[in-house]
Amino acid sequence: MLRKVSLAVLLPLCMLTLYLVLVIGEYLFENEQVRIELAQRQSALIKQQLFRMQNVVQSAQSSQDVDRIEQEVSLAGLDSNTMVYILVDAESRIRFANHTVWRDSNAIQVIDGFDAVRHQAVVQAFLPQILVNFERLTIQAYYPVLPKYSGTIDLIYLESDLAPLALEASSKLQQRFIRIWGIGGLLLIGFTLMLYFLIIRPLQILSQAAKHVGTPAFSASIPWSLAEVLSLQSSLQQAHQRLERTVKQLNDSELRWLFAVESSRNGIWDWDIRTGEVFLSDRWKEMIGYAPDELAGVFQTWETRLHPDDRHSVLDGLQEYVSGKSKEFESVHRLLHRDGHYVWVLDRGMLVDWDPQGRPTRMIGIHVNVSESAKNHAAIAELVDQSVAGRKMLPDIFMARLSQFLIEGNSGGQWGALFLVEIDTLGLVATLSSHELERLMTQVIARLTSYFTENVIITQLESGAFVLLAKDLAMDVAVAARRSLAIASELRQVIARPFHYGNHHFELSSNVGICLLDSIETLDPALVMYRAELAVLNAKQTDQAGCAFYHSEMDLHQSRDKQLLRELLATLKTEGLTLMFQPVMNGNSELVSAEVLIRWYRADGEYIPPAELVALAEQGGVIAELDLWVAKQVCLFIQQSAHQGRWLPILTLNISTFSFGQGEFIDTFVALVKEYGIATHQLGIELSETTLLMQPQFVEERIGKLVDAGVSIILDHFGSGSSALSCLVNQPLVAVKLDISCVESLTSMPQRVNALILSARQFNLSVIAKGVESSEQYQIFVKLGCDSYQGYLFSRALNQADFIQLVCSPPLLRNM
Repeated sequence: MLRKVSLAVLLPLCMLTLYLVLVIGEYLFENEQVRIELAQRQSALIKQQLFRMQNVVQSAQSSQDVDRIEQEVSLAGLDSNTMVYILVDAESRIRFANHTVWRDSNAIQVIDGFDAVRHQAVVQAFLPQILVNFERLTIQAYYPVLPKYSGTIDLIYLESDLAPLALEASSKLQQRFIRIWGIGGLLLIGFTLMLYFLIIRPLQILSQAAKHVGTPAFSASIPWSLAEVLSLQSSLQQAHQRLERTVKQLNDSELRWLFAVESSRNGIWDWDIRTGEVFLSDRWKEMIGYAPDELAGVFQTWETRLHPDDRHSVLDGLQEYVSGKSKEFESVHRLLHRDGHYVWVLDRGMLVDWDPQGRPTRMIGIHVNVSESAKNHAAIAELVDQSVAGRKMLPDIFMARLSQFLIEGNSGGQWGALFLVEIDTLGLVATLSSHELERLMTQVIARLTSYFTENVIITQLESGAFVLLAKDLAMDVAVAARRSLAIASELRQVIARPFHYGNHHFELSSNVGICLLDSIETLDPALVMYRAELAVLNAKQTDQAGCAFYHSEMDLHQSRDKQLLRELLATLKTEGLTLMFQPVMNGNSELVSAEVLIRWYRADGEYIPPAELVALAEQGGVIAELDLWVAKQVCLFIQQSAHQGRWLPILTLNISTFSFGQGEFIDTFVALVKEYGIATHQLGIELSETTLLMQPQFVEERIGKLVDAGVSIILDHFGSGSSALSCLVNQPLVAVKLDISCVESLTSMPQRVNALILSARQFNLSVIAKGVESSEQYQIFVKLGCDSYQGYLFSRALNQADFIQLVCSPPLLRNM
């Protein structure tokens, strides 16, 4: 109701209400002040009167002049405001009074307001008390008199009526406020009229004019007003002019859009979900061989032409998107052509309207014919019926265009770029069959084909690997590099959008290697591909954000990596690597476990850092061999220690995500555990969140085999990434190791560390703090609830001999 009240009513009403509140408040305040001042003034007069009476009574009692006291009391009683004027002795007996009937009576019995207790208190302290009672509008005065002998007067009690004086003062105050209200009311009316003509009336005119903005009926003429209102009038007129231009531009754009839609190679559809009506553009119909005036505009026109093998998955994907279970609708499927064959299309749609209850009512999308495009014909035609059987060669059409570009260059001197895209398919192989994986890669290339322009040639190298050639980027190398980086970023974003295949939902990650191509330099296509491969290897490093350019230093680095890789393979055969053991202590400084680390010292004494060693093994494809070598050495050490009667704590190994994803790795690892007779919970593996967040079926199968073999599972680097609770909920973990970054967070963000520890404790998991190097850090971790600790404060990483000595030492020697 209040939302429809006019400003012409609301503003005067608010002003009147505010004025009345202020005036009434001021009146009540001043009335109270008048009463207080009146009481103070009367109290002062009474005090003077009683002080004089005190002297008279004391003097008369000394001379025993009773008549003088009678005379003074009679004179005081003449005051019409004096209700009670009595002189009493110590027993509160009235000796003198302004009314003779009260004499010789007890004051307590005949005087309502008289208080015997106060009487005694005033006499004993010999301090007068004058009390104002605003409820009764009276003043009570207790004034002590020094008695000359027993039985004489010791108190003067007076009670004065304030009501007549208060009434008179209030009457004068009311008369004054009536005059003020009258003058103020006239001023308020004048001020309200001024506001109406200066603000309200112009706003009413502008409000009515706003309803016709952009139409010929618009008129906003205001003769005079405030500067702000005139500025609003000017802005409204400008908005009217802009809207007129926008409407014209919109009409022109609509015509251009219709032309662009029909002239492009994309079909447009617009589906009214409530009625089932569908608008199909002429290009959509042309894709499947129909004329613009053919095909009914209903949902069944599209549904009935779906290929039987695609129908179920496509409709399920559409239903999941419409119901809100998936974030987008995108599908690569086949539609029946008028001639009887099927064409491949990329179908992408988006909801654009909902009813008040939140139910979707309208969806718009596009169709892209991906089976007839020259850019991906070779990649699509062969992928449907073929499985992943080794490395596929580049399509001849792509090689021909790449060779032509490299040999002939560009007469305009434009730079180009070759992009090698590698998708992380780890975990997909176990989830999807080879045919399903190939179909998923078909969706990837179809999405890329529909996204990029004709200036970019796209094809598939092998499953999970794509190559793109971008021509005519720029004449300046710096500009070409920036545009290449932008294309690489777009590639990763397009691939990262979720894919829906059957009941599976995939979010793929990718790395992009970029090789810039100078139109002047002539290179062999194989060399260009080799450089792109070096770049994509560099893109996989954590500091590259998934994109990297080729540069000449990569050749030197690659030569060193090849040499190191050959040496690593030879070292694995000769067992030339060194194992180190990093102790993990509990709060009582007792050894509870040890993390097994690997160290590599080359023949010339050069030390290869662990991070470089692992990266080299991963890039060289021997990381699984390295992890199995470490596992074998640890199992042998445990077996030998058991034969020698030596107690060992649980030993934990770091397993690479790449190793975990290898098809036979877990089976081989479990076989080692059984071969060496490793007891339950004597061996553990440390896995990262990235490993545990792969496809659930893939992870659960491998984790189940490890648990059945008695291998403990520990979540490492907890807190470094998303710290997904699903890792804690769904996996049979025994402990978590906090990421090393938690040590720095102890002072900068302790609540983060506390939250991580609490989340693990909720699932009854042991919490291990890593990197503890000072007693202060240790004390904080203890307070936060950690169970075990690892770091230089307790022990450095020990070689096998030192570790055996630590294990065999008496408990007191192991207290650190």
